[in-house]
Amino acid sequence: MTKKEWISQPGELSRRIAFHAESLARLRREADAVFSRWGEGSSVFSADAPYVRMLERIETLREQLEEETRLYDLLRIQVEEAVAALPQEKMRLVLLYHYLEGKSFPQIGNLLYMDKATACRWAVRALEALILPEDPVWFYSENCNGCHQVSADATPVPVLQ
Repeated sequence: MTKKEWISQPGELSRRIAFHAESLARLRREADAVFSRWGEGSSVFSADAPYVRMLERIETLREQLEEETRLYDLLRIQVEEAVAALPQEKMRLVLLYHYLEGKSFPQIGNLLYMDKATACRWAVRALEALILPEDPVWFYSENCNGCHQVSADATPVPVLQ
């Protein structure tokens, strides 16, 4: 995995978390609707009941969302530490705005009072100067071969405040 792919992970993971959170809210609304319809005419509880299946889907998605959030916290801390080690403030700002906040280069140019091409050049220089941690956090995605997840006992330690 390249530096660019590694530093892009928090943004991708953040979008996944938002999507899964919305899916979880939708499933919960559907479960409420299924329960109210199911409870009207049925007094027999079965593992095949639509409501029970819906609850299983909700629990699975909730666990996945919890794991993604934990991984996001670890990854974000690691990325912020790596970016903080860059030699120039503009390098740090361009990377944080683009990769963690999802801003485009024209937006970054406006924020930092520079042309979008200049913001893009700063991003390229910053990526070249970026030093990956010894044991970087990866998360598995479709375009990631051989990525690994951080161990379950790892806990995030906030470094940047």
